[in-house]
Amino acid sequence: AVRDFLRGRGDTPVRLKAMVPVNVRPAGSGGELGNRLSFMFVDLPCDEPDAARRLHVLHAATSERKRAGEAEGGDDVLRSLSLAPSPLQRLASRMVASPRVFNLVVSNIPGPREPLYMRGCRLAEAYPVVPIAHEHTLSIGVTTLAEGAYFGIHADRRALPDTDGLAASLDR
Repeated sequence: AVRDFLRGRGDTPVRLKAMVPVNVRPAGSGGELGNRLSFMFVDLPCDEPDAARRLHVLHAATSERKRAGEAEGGDDVLRSLSLAPSPLQRLASRMVASPRVFNLVVSNIPGPREPLYMRGCRLAEAYPVVPIAHEHTLSIGVTTLAEGAYFGIHADRRALPDTDGLAASLDR
């Protein structure tokens, strides 16, 4: 969708770097409160013209990062930084969130497989809002709900005023 969007704007599709939140909660800790999220950085091969090849490259890269424990390593770093003095925490946070490190956030938020109801009405759709990182322009989220997948685009309208085009690309 991002490749299609860039081409539709007359831009040359380029490889982008996405920050992807990853659940690092150990198996069997479902009763604990709060999230255990880390992140990994993934190249989005928007410059690759073949859709099947893009998917293969992306799947191979994320699988390798997961096997290597990249997200867990990021979690270790974040937990260690929580013990550091506040000025060091702020500096590290700014460095990691820099636009030089990644271009956009892409996140999936798994929802329930069974239908949800409120006052007899079935929840038909659920669109996520993934926060935009400081000094960034775009975040994309996807929520799965029963048999559907629903994409949410959160963008800085001043920097990216034509996000409707990206939504149309996602629909295609």
